[in-house]
Amino acid sequence: MPLLAGAQTGPGPNPPGFDWPQPLRLVYIDPDGVEWDLSDLAGPVQVTGVAGIGSPPVSLAGFTTPSGAMLAQNYRGTGRAVIVGIIAGADTQAEFLELQDRLADALWTERLGEPAPGTLRVQRPDGTARQLRVLVTAGPEQADDDRDKSGLTWTSFPITFRSIDAFWADAAPTVLTFQSATGAAGVPPMPPVALAPYAVLGNLTVTNTGKAETWPLWKITGPGTPTLTNTTLGRAFGLDVALSAGETVTINTGPDGEAYAIDQDGDDRWEDLVKSSPRDLWPLVKGTNQLNLVLAGSSAASKIELSYVRRWLRA
Repeated sequence: MPLLAGAQTGPGPNPPGFDWPQPLRLVYIDPDGVEWDLSDLAGPVQVTGVAGIGSPPVSLAGFTTPSGAMLAQNYRGTGRAVIVGIIAGADTQAEFLELQDRLADALWTERLGEPAPGTLRVQRPDGTARQLRVLVTAGPEQADDDRDKSGLTWTSFPITFRSIDAFWADAAPTVLTFQSATGAAGVPPMPPVALAPYAVLGNLTVTNTGKAETWPLWKITGPGTPTLTNTTLGRAFGLDVALSAGETVTINTGPDGEAYAIDQDGDDRWEDLVKSSPRDLWPLVKGTNQLNLVLAGSSAASKIELSYVRRWLRA
């Protein structure tokens, strides 16, 4: 499906009850949080073409066997280049130059001397969106042919975005809340208490319907001492201290230096984690994940919130 500006309709009157296919929409969010809707026909900057939003390139590692065959050992998606052609224009030359200044700043993905990724977001007609964090490696150029354009009030050029992740991710996370199960009337649950959505006892099944593993964010609210296990992977982590009533710890399991553990005051709680290695901060694999969430010493106020974004091979 093409990335085009504005709504698209079929030839002639629309048949009753028939929805004509709509184009995808491309939005760029710069490092300062400013959104540039590149598919807006009335906007000053519009997309003219896109390449690189399909499946990611692959890094393949292996060695050659004595027979001459290749024994593959690692198959992994890598970061991609997304090339976006745009046209930018304004009513007057002064407005055009001011637009170019703003656009250059938006596409300069550095702030305070550090890389500052922007976000490319592709919106689907059903309202969902997938996005990539990106750095710009080839920004807007002032081409020689601009001198031939009317009053130097418009230009066109390609922009090269380099993705940080190989996979596109949902723009909105999936959030699940698990609370202590209650026993019979007047009988409080005995610790440790298994947690499940809305007080359903037993081990949990969480299905990641994306096309790649994803690393969740956990928010644990006391009282209780948590242990979080992915039995599908055989990995577990937890805390070696009991949380008091109302105390929270948020744990980001992300790889590549993104993992952290902080409490409600923003204080570092990394040293309180119980794990054998960083690999124990497990992801949700693609498909079915059997989980076991336990809070020792919990109460009816205890809860665990699981938040994750699905990841996709293409936009």
